[in-house]
Amino acid sequence: MTGHSKVHHAVPVEQLTRLKPSKLGRHYHRVPQYIREVFAKYPRVIGDYFLRNYRINLELHRVVVHEQREQDPGCIYQGTFGKLGFSIERSLLTEALECYYGGCARPSLSAPPVSSSEQRLQARLGVDVSQIFLRAVLASDDNDELLPHDNDYETVCWEYVAELQFTSHTSAQPASIFIYMDHQLVDELTSRLSGPVAPSSLGNPARQLQQLPVRLSCVLASQQLPLAKVLELQVGDILQTRLLERCEVRVNQQKLFRGSIFEEDGCLYLTSLESFEQP
Repeated sequence: MTGHSKVHHAVPVEQLTRLKPSKLGRHYHRVPQYIREVFAKYPRVIGDYFLRNYRINLELHRVVVHEQREQDPGCIYQGTFGKLGFSIERSLLTEALECYYGGCARPSLSAPPVSSSEQRLQARLGVDVSQIFLRAVLASDDNDELLPHDNDYETVCWEYVAELQFTSHTSAQPASIFIYMDHQLVDELTSRLSGPVAPSSLGNPARQLQQLPVRLSCVLASQQLPLAKVLELQVGDILQTRLLERCEVRVNQQKLFRGSIFEEDGCLYLTSLESFEQP
């Protein structure tokens, strides 16, 4: 195609959301922005975990939500709301390992093979950080039990990958944590973002009409005064009045029932309702 582009905007390319056909008609476009807003509101929720457990002071400076990532997650977990994947860049993983055992992380030019200690720590971090992520995005205090998902015959399709970019105050190095979300978890987020489902317009119209809210007003007392007397009333004045023996129940100022008032356990109740006959 030649000629001028018909799209003019000032949005960076990495912040554009390219919707797949399977995502049309749902609130998928709101998921990346929602995740960014959550961690903008709670930027210390994961950093406090590392500071408390591994004595690493992490500062979150950016959240990027990808639709896909070439690298597979290091750990996969199954929970109530679906599957989550977890990966952590090795520089941050080794720093957490050194600090956990009382050492001091130092940058290394070589990349030795991943040790069993790193694998165990990554699995532990995966469960803890994924639970923190779930509680944050689902706005829930419940601890969703995450179990390792070990199935070599199933290929999990990840809908979104949230990249949390941190900077360590100890090593001054940037590092990222990646949380992978499958379609079940994303569907749960979109259902919460879409709000309550509107009632269906199908069905019996008379039955739907009966579900409409109606406000009943009960007139306990009434008094007729001259206009001059009403205009003389001031805040704090006391009017002597008497409760009606038969109270009127009105809907939209229209008299509907008459009833009697009685008191029990400090509460007023209406009883002996009878229809009000219009003259």
